[in-house]
Amino acid sequence: MKKIITYVMSAAVCAFAGNLASCSPDSHDTPSASVSPEDLVEGYAFTVTPDANDPNTIHLKSLVKGVQPCWDTPQGRSQAEEMTLQLPFSGEYSVTYGVTTPAGAVWGEPYTFNVSGNNFSMLSDEIWTNLAGGVDENGNGNPKVWVPMDRKYEPYEGSSPVGYMSHTDVMNDGSGVSDLKIGGDNWNMNWDPGFQSWLIPADDPYMGSSMTLRLDAQGGCIAEINRVDGNGPSTKVGKFNLNVTDPARPLISFSNCEMLHAAWGDGVCSNYFQDLKIIECTPYVLQIATMRTNDEGAWWIVWNFVSKDVQDGTVQIPTGEPDLVQKTPVQEPTYDDLKTALFTISGSDVSYVATATTYLLNEEKPYDFRWWNPGTAAWEWINGYGSTWAPAVDGDEFDEFALKIDQKGNYELSGPNAADGKYTIEGNKLVFDKEITFLASGTPIKAQELTVMKASADDNEMIFGVPTEMDETGAYNRYLCLNMTVKAIGGPAGPTEIKFSNEKFNEIKNLEANKYLRIPLYNQYAGKDDSFWAIDPSKVKLRKGQSMTLKFSVSGINWLKEGARYTVCTNDNLEGYPGWDAAVYDQTGIPFVQNGENTYTITNNSGSTYNMYNNGAMEISIELDGYAEIPADLSTVTVTFTSITIQ
Repeated sequence: MKKIITYVMSAAVCAFAGNLASCSPDSHDTPSASVSPEDLVEGYAFTVTPDANDPNTIHLKSLVKGVQPCWDTPQGRSQAEEMTLQLPFSGEYSVTYGVTTPAGAVWGEPYTFNVSGNNFSMLSDEIWTNLAGGVDENGNGNPKVWVPMDRKYEPYEGSSPVGYMSHTDVMNDGSGVSDLKIGGDNWNMNWDPGFQSWLIPADDPYMGSSMTLRLDAQGGCIAEINRVDGNGPSTKVGKFNLNVTDPARPLISFSNCEMLHAAWGDGVCSNYFQDLKIIECTPYVLQIATMRTNDEGAWWIVWNFVSKDVQDGTVQIPTGEPDLVQKTPVQEPTYDDLKTALFTISGSDVSYVATATTYLLNEEKPYDFRWWNPGTAAWEWINGYGSTWAPAVDGDEFDEFALKIDQKGNYELSGPNAADGKYTIEGNKLVFDKEITFLASGTPIKAQELTVMKASADDNEMIFGVPTEMDETGAYNRYLCLNMTVKAIGGPAGPTEIKFSNEKFNEIKNLEANKYLRIPLYNQYAGKDDSFWAIDPSKVKLRKGQSMTLKFSVSGINWLKEGARYTVCTNDNLEGYPGWDAAVYDQTGIPFVQNGENTYTITNNSGSTYNMYNNGAMEISIELDGYAEIPADLSTVTVTFTSITIQ
């Protein structure tokens, strides 16, 4: 063990002057007489009293009977008759007291008071050190820098900057639990979107943002929010407040700044500053839930952050005691029978050992760096492919690449860097008779030896690496890796037939805006289980460049004239669709065959594999308005598919 991280524990709140808003009372029993702000003064309507034994502990008490009190304090909001504040830092603070009346909430003027000294004995809850780095006995802080989550960090949930969670079933198991508490065992996101082009893509400027939280004996709790969006970088420095009155349900608030979030989220949630729920907070990962408030309805939006020192590899996530960094020595991949693993071909029904095999570049990630994570004791991808420091492979080189080896020790590399000769298997390595340039574009890969980092026929994953860095013991702990798949043996494969049910297609067809006939293939936002759909969406996978062809007809419509158009609407940008229905007709609409079969082909030009399941929506849309009588009863309309194929 090289390093032991000792955390200075703390649990406290820092000065927070929030913007006043309406108070939502627990009870609507309010006084009939009018109340004015001038009545709500300290000593008459409420009291603010330092504890006799500890001046950093402040007791608040409502003196007005028969009303619902409302407090706005450095610890957040409350509707309790009495509450206690713990303020470890010296400084000037304020509380605002209000009550509810038949006309709404009435607030008095803020009451200001001073705390003369620091009380670091209050800093006893480790969540504060995890969140903001803690302070030492002199009040010196150790700033904590949080950045948007950019990949999966085991054992934590999430693989991207944002996730979604039901507010009525936070466990996502049908139990109906709505009490959201800190800790990954107490909640489970319904949807982890990863990186989506319409939400937060991997190259979104937001990924360059950061949120620095620090403690300062003079300044209190400092928040520096550095957000990068389409307009460039911007920085706001303000205060934040941690409320751990209920340790199972900690809250964080911000003043003069907002919690870091993507620009996309501005219109989704109205509150990024008051009583936000911390649902995970360790030295490595921070996750904060905000309630969605737009017209899509209530839903928890989970903002995922990772500590910058974890992201850049300075600190590893441990597997054991949470406050110790355990370092497992590098373990190179080993194989009982590497030769068999390299030549095994695995199909859906059978696996066999071939006399020769050909490896192709993985379409989504042809190469990347892998590093040994001593905390998880596993080899992990850096996931940098496509970034400025790991650029994409040139298209021609990518398409022509093929590495063929046979069991007699011959190899042949096809493409712009063509080479052939002899190779041997030595331990966990392929050793070639000369140095070979495997890739010349992207990040060039040139070597005479390739370490076999993974050989899994079942996963169709073959990873060959070139070492690039050593740890302090001299063991290679970072490799630049070719990420490959196994070329299928045999002639060209025929089209894949997607099974479907015409009965269900007719059950789920619908009219949109009383203008367009819609035939859904799949819509993840409809709230339906998998059995609702006429196809199995998990079976629809289009590799880069593959196409799906739909053949169908519609009868039972009284057409008035020719010229109606149709298209396939999707929000997944497989063909760059600009919208839905009418907007799409003007871009990709084609004439609808009114009394015969229609054939439509949609091609995956997105640059990566398209998986339909949990990936948006796809529906056929047919123009009716102005071309046909709008059916009053869709049961008279019959949709008939003859085939759905992928090739």
